[in-house]
Amino acid sequence: MRRSVLLFLPALLVSLAATAQQTSVAQGDSHAASPASHFDGNSWWAHVKFLADDSLEGRNTGSEGLRKAQAYAVEQFQKAGLEPAGVNGFYQPVHFNQFQVDESKSSLALVSKGKAEPLSFADDAFLNSRSTRATVYLQAPLVFIGYGLKIPEKNLDELAGLNLNGKVVVYLAGSPADIPTALASHYQTAGERWKSLHAAGVLGVVTIFNPASMDIPWSRISANGNEPSMDLAGSEFEETPGQQIGVAFNPASAEKLFAGSGHTFAEIAALGKDRKPLPHFPLAVSLSTQAAIQTTPIESANIVAKLLGSDPTLKNEYVVLSALPSTATAFTTERWTTAPAARWFSTWL
Repeated sequence: MRRSVLLFLPALLVSLAATAQQTSVAQGDSHAASPASHFDGNSWWAHVKFLADDSLEGRNTGSEGLRKAQAYAVEQFQKAGLEPAGVNGFYQPVHFNQFQVDESKSSLALVSKGKAEPLSFADDAFLNSRSTRATVYLQAPLVFIGYGLKIPEKNLDELAGLNLNGKVVVYLAGSPADIPTALASHYQTAGERWKSLHAAGVLGVVTIFNPASMDIPWSRISANGNEPSMDLAGSEFEETPGQQIGVAFNPASAEKLFAGSGHTFAEIAALGKDRKPLPHFPLAVSLSTQAAIQTTPIESANIVAKLLGSDPTLKNEYVVLSALPSTATAFTTERWTTAPAARWFSTWL
C-alpha cells in the first residue's frame, strides 16, 4: 500500500520517482519490477550525455536549452507511466523578471573636491544587478559602517549613532568573531541586512570583499559580474525593496574609498582578517553612479507529474520528489560546464 508520489520539476527543478516501479508492482504490474531490480549505468550515462550536451547551452531558466531538457523529462515521465499534474499537461507556467546592467551606458566614479575619478568595472568595482534593479543616476555621500550588521540577539548595532539618511554605505564582508556563525550568516543575507539599512534611510550599498576570505580571485568575480540575475515576477518577491544601487568593490582598489578619511583600507583589512570590531566613520569621497538596467520578462515552467498510490486513504497524501535540470553555468571556449546538475537529474531518471 503506497502514498501517491508527486514529481515536481520547478522552473529550476525536475524529478522522477525511484519508487515508481515499486508502486506499479503493488498495483499488479510485474513487468515494471525489472528496471527497479538493478542500477542501469548505461541508461544513466545516456541521460547525462543528453542533458550536459553543449547544444543545450547550459539549460538556463527560460532558454531553449531548458525547454529541450523539460521536453526530455516529460518523455521519460510518459515512458514511466506517470500522469500529468501541471496546468497544461505536465507544464505549469512560471513568470520571472531578468535584470542585467548595460555597462556601455553605465558608470561608477568616486568624487572628491569636485573631481571625479572613474572606476573600472573590470579592475575596481561593478554594479550588481541583484541589488540594482532599475535605471538610476545617483550621487551620494559614502559612510563606512564596519561589517554593516545589526544583530539584536547580540546587542550589536553598527548603525547606531550614524546619520545614514540619503547616504550610500560601505561595509567589509564578514562579521565579528564573537557572533555565532549561524546568526552571522542569517543577518548577512541581503534581505536581512537591508531591513535595518532601509529603515535608516540608506540609498544603496558598496560591499568590499574581504581579502582574508576570498576563495575566488577578483578577476573571475568581475568576469562574471555582469551575468543577468533573475527573480520571480511580482513586487512581493523583491529581496531589497527601495535599494537603488548595489556595488561590489575589489579590495585591491579599496584604498580609493578611504582617501582623505584619516583611515586606510590596510588598517580595516588587518582588523577584518581576525574578525575584530571595525570603526565606523564618514568617507571623504562620494559615489557618482549611472546605472542602466535592462529588464526582460521571462516565462519558464515547472514540470509536474504524479503517480497515484494504491491505498484508498493514503493516496490523497503526496510524497514530493525533485531534481535539477537547469543550473547556474559557466561557458569556456571549450564547453558548457553543466555536468554536475545533469548527473543528479539523471540519477533520478
